Amino acid sequence: MSPPTITAILPWIARRSQKRKLNRRDKMILCLMGSWKIFYGVLLVAVGIGAFDLIGKDLSAELWGLVQRWNIDFHNHYIQLLFRKAALMDGKKLFYISVMTFGYAALFFIEGIGLIMDKHWAKWLVVRVTVSFIPGETLRLIHQFDWLDSILLLINAVFVIYLVWQIKTHDQPHKSHRSKPRVQTILLGMKKKDRQGVNR
Repeated sequence: MSPPTITAILPWIARRSQKRKLNRRDKMILCLMGSWKIFYGVLLVAVGIGAFDLIGKDLSAELWGLVQRWNIDFHNHYIQLLFRKAALMDGKKLFYISVMTFGYAALFFIEGIGLIMDKHWAKWLVVRVTVSFIPGETLRLIHQFDWLDSILLLINAVFVIYLVWQIKTHDQPHKSHRSKPRVQTILLGMKKKDRQGVNR
């Protein structure tokens, strides 16, 4: 008689492996979401390096040089806003912005790599971080509407909905069976003790 397999002794292992398996579409979506996070992190690293390089320089003069070099309309609303922001900046604020930008970039890298690897903690991290930003972004759009920010907010909302669905449908069964190994181990130990007692 052949010995029983591990899945026969502990059937919860087979059930868990089946429920945790993702199809190609879900893997592709998680990879795309993770790649988007990593790409955003690379952009933030570039912004942080640029902000760090501007410490000690005249921001208005540097911005004016970019406007002339790229032949940008000086009377554009966003350009005027940048000049007003630049006038309020100093070395300390730029250093703080650089540190914060690098910190957010590291967070996006962690989220992206975790999503590509289909990690449970990465999904929860993305959900919690993204949800914390949605109310503030919504209020800002109510006061000053912008199409680009609206699209980004919509993408983040879709990310949250999809990841919550992923956690509930794929990760929750995996989580619910964590206590079963201990129960099975205790039952097997009790059966062994009973057999030993009978043999004696």
